[in-house]
Amino acid sequence: WSKSVDESDLEEWETRLLMHDVAFSAEKQIKRKRWQLSSYFATREQADQLRAEFGGGVAEVRPDDWQPSAEAGSESLLKIRNTLLVSESEDETVLASLQEKYPDRILLSFPPQLAFGTGGHPTTASCLRFLTDRARERRSQKWRLLDLGCGSGSLAVAAAKLGASEVVAVEIDEMALGYAKQNADRHGVSDKIEFLAGDVILLLELGELGQFDVLAANLFSSLLVSLLPSFPKGLADDGEIVISGFLTSQAQEVAKAAKS
Repeated sequence: WSKSVDESDLEEWETRLLMHDVAFSAEKQIKRKRWQLSSYFATREQADQLRAEFGGGVAEVRPDDWQPSAEAGSESLLKIRNTLLVSESEDETVLASLQEKYPDRILLSFPPQLAFGTGGHPTTASCLRFLTDRARERRSQKWRLLDLGCGSGSLAVAAAKLGASEVVAVEIDEMALGYAKQNADRHGVSDKIEFLAGDVILLLELGELGQFDVLAANLFSSLLVSLLPSFPKGLADDGEIVISGFLTSQAQEVAKAAKS
């Protein structure tokens, strides 16, 4: 389901959807005047119910539209610093060959799924680089990571493999959370990661998650701006944040919110 709204009406529409417990994204392409609100459902009937109440349109999204599948043998391979190796393949033979070729790297595998974060996306790759640096600085001590909006679980899994003593991963999308749990199982780190379904803003405001040494959030700029005032509640005294997900044109707005 999707609906285009004027910027002057964006806040009102976001409030209406939140009051109806609708999980949605808000996106505005460069040079476009209107924002697009989108929500994804497993059945057309659910999307039609939203259209009946709020207008807008409904279109079927095929897996290949959401995340194109790589052709066999052409999966991307991402090297992070001299530490991580991220593959889109889930073929055990391919992964074994990669580990043999790069024995000194931690091998991660995130195949294309109906959840954000294969590792190859620029925002995910950037977060992985910063996370690797943070982990290197903290390798002689215990540290906790909070992943807000974990998607496929790529950052949470990477943190667990990089030495985090505990990881809490929050995601409002139940389908994405299911994939994140599967990815944690495949990497053998389920015992280190606690997955929570819920609203990241509410969970931070309640302060029930405790404090973390590293807080990661790869989210839309509007959500980051809303979240930043609550970050101190979830950070240890020497805590650090790793954020991404916003366009160059939105960087100033996010930086201003962070500074305040």
